[in-house]
Amino acid sequence: MAEMIPTTSYGRPLTPREIQKEQRRLEKEQDIRRKPLKTVVHPTRIIAFAVQVMIAIYVYDFLRNHFMLIVLALLAAVLVLDIVGLILIYRGVSVEAEIPERDVSRYNTSFLKLTLINKSLAFSMDTCVKLDVENVFYKDKSGVVLSLPCSIRGTYEKYIPLKYTMNGLYKYSINAITVRDILGFVSLRKKVDVETEVNVYPEREGGANLNLTDMARGMTESEETVKKGHDFSDVSDVREYIPGDKLMSIHWKLSAKRDVLMVKDRVSMSDQQLVIVAELSGDDREVDDILTLTYAVVAEMVKSQTYVRLLWWSEGRYAFEERQIMNMENLKDAFGAIYYENIYPDGDRTRGYMLSIHPELKAYVCICTKDGEADAVIIEQD
Repeated sequence: MAEMIPTTSYGRPLTPREIQKEQRRLEKEQDIRRKPLKTVVHPTRIIAFAVQVMIAIYVYDFLRNHFMLIVLALLAAVLVLDIVGLILIYRGVSVEAEIPERDVSRYNTSFLKLTLINKSLAFSMDTCVKLDVENVFYKDKSGVVLSLPCSIRGTYEKYIPLKYTMNGLYKYSINAITVRDILGFVSLRKKVDVETEVNVYPEREGGANLNLTDMARGMTESEETVKKGHDFSDVSDVREYIPGDKLMSIHWKLSAKRDVLMVKDRVSMSDQQLVIVAELSGDDREVDDILTLTYAVVAEMVKSQTYVRLLWWSEGRYAFEERQIMNMENLKDAFGAIYYENIYPDGDRTRGYMLSIHPELKAYVCICTKDGEADAVIIEQD
């Protein structure tokens, strides 16, 4: 999550007393932000208005002055207009949220476009919008309350700059807004359902200095592990079917035209496939470093035209998820799926499961935490 740290206007260091005061202010602000928006009556303003009306009545009754009668009429009219205006703006106000770029790189700045729309003939100077932010992968939630003006039949747009320090799927949602009447008597809560999201990916350049030579030991020659629809081979010829040929090699369209089974003759390229396993284990920072390194390594492999078989352990399915990575779009799709997974505490289970579920792999590259840092380790299976 991005953090905003207040500073003095002159840039001087804060004194201990100022730091404590600022901390108390931030804690109070956080408490306010955590509270849900709700309908609230402000008795102080109501009492103040009632006192003004009683004073005007008393003065008129004492002086029998026509001017005070006009004042009383104006106060009554203002009260009626205030109530009618609150009802109109409550019915006519709505909010929209949009992030133009749905995929961004970490540390790059993007924007959230917040649009407040008012279709009524009333206005409000204090329309509160509760914006909730959640990183789905790390289960990290926060929120902020924004006070926006709402003009007559107008649209107010606010661009909020966003900068991310963690990878993941970020969801921005607005479940309620409150509109306040001009006199400030009542804040009415209105339910809304607005949601937008953005995928935050690591930096591709992070793997530029990696030594990828040793990773060749993680290559696999097993064709049976390639999923249907991701055949790492070239078609060299088309010939008639011979008993014993695989059904998946049949060229169905050509067979239908010639009225005889035709199969694709392939030249295997499975020796160019690298198996990489990303361990989603550890604390949030460790997992984030693992994801960053995984993205960098796979991106470098894609750049060198080496196909990658990316695996990770899924706690929800209790099985390995697998993706064939042939380009950057495949890599982004794989990370989009990873962002819905759960982090688990024990990384050793990944290697144990690999040995029992995929014993055919002689070696693979494991992206894990080693000596407190993310590292690419070659795991050789007996």
